[in-house]
This record gives sequence, C-alpha cells and structure tokens, in this order.
Amino acid sequence: YPLCKGGVRAGNPECCLTLREWRERFSHWIEHGAPQDLLNASIYFDFRPLAGDATLAQVLRSEVNRSAQLVPRFLKQMALNALTRTPPLSWVGGIAADDQGQIDLKLQGTALFVDAARLYGLAQGLAATGTRERLEAVGPVLGVEAAEYEAWVRGFEFLQMLRLQIQLEGAATGEQPNHIRVDSLNDIDRRILKEAFRVARTLQQRIQLDYER
Repeated sequence: YPLCKGGVRAGNPECCLTLREWRERFSHWIEHGAPQDLLNASIYFDFRPLAGDATLAQVLRSEVNRSAQLVPRFLKQMALNALTRTPPLSWVGGIAADDQGQIDLKLQGTALFVDAARLYGLAQGLAATGTRERLEAVGPVLGVEAAEYEAWVRGFEFLQMLRLQIQLEGAATGEQPNHIRVDSLNDIDRRILKEAFRVARTLQQRIQLDYER
C-alpha cells in the first residue's frame, strides 16, 4: 500500500492521543457534523487495536457506537456524504471511464462499499471494523437476503483485489496508484468489474431509501 498522503498513520502526533483525548475528538465530530468532521469520521471510525491494552479500543468503540446511534442527524449526514460519489456507470449500464479511459478503483469503487459498511455498522452499533465483517454482520440485521449481502462482499473484494493487483504488477497509471485503464482489462475482469459497480449502485440505492427522507 502507498503511504497515506494525508498523514493518517502512527508517525503523526495528531494520531497519537490518550483515551480521554480520543473521546473528546469523537464527541466533537458527532455533535458538530461539519464537512471536516465527516471526513475525519470516515477515517477514524475504523480504528482497531493492534498492540497493547486492547480494552482501551473496545471501550472507545462501545462509546462511539452509542454516541452515533443517539444522533440520527449525524448518521444522515454520513449517509448523504457517502452518496456524493457514485459508481462509474453510464446511463446504458456500461463502465463510464474518464477522458483518458481510466477509472479510480478506490474513490469510485471500494470507497462506496467502505462508506456504506461504516454507516450501517455505526447505525446498528456493530463492533466489527473491517468492511467485509461489517457487510456480513449488517445484512441479516437489515433483513437482507444472503445472496444480496454476499454480493456486496464479493463486489468489494473483487475491487480490492484488482487494486492490489495493479499496484503489485506496476500497472497503475503514473502517480495514481488506484487508477486503471478499462481497456487494459480482459473481457472476464471487465464484466465482473461492471457487475461490482452495479452491486455498489444497488447498495447506494438502499442508503437513499433509508436516509434520504
């Protein structure tokens, strides 16, 4: 993975806070819900323990989930924010690449699933932080058929696999590690890619039904 250009990593002092400081920060984001707060929420709400006292993260996770559930306005703001990006599909259902014939597999692909999983995970108070785990856990809670939420998982994992593949093989375009030329894909991958985008679109339509009211 290329290093985060936004500096979201342990080497940044802004990411190294005490439990009290993290509580205050999350509380501010949830209560205010400004554009920057939503951006921060979309990044930091996926925290998970890797070393040390894991109970610190577990306590914070429970508090954050509870706080988010108590502020429906914040969840709706996150939903609307998640809908600002859409899968690159044309009106006839084909893949709509840019003028250079490229698509962004992260912003136009995996991020759509990540945002949806995060939103529903917070809304349902789930402890899971991984996108696959969230999608698998939230599907039954929402009353979704297994075939549908399994398609969410498969669509996300295909896009993620394709991202890693082009980065490992050096097939990414220039300084854009998540960009790929659609015409560089074989027919099978192109068809699966199109289906993954269609699944992302139906997932976003569910968000619209649940939150755009």
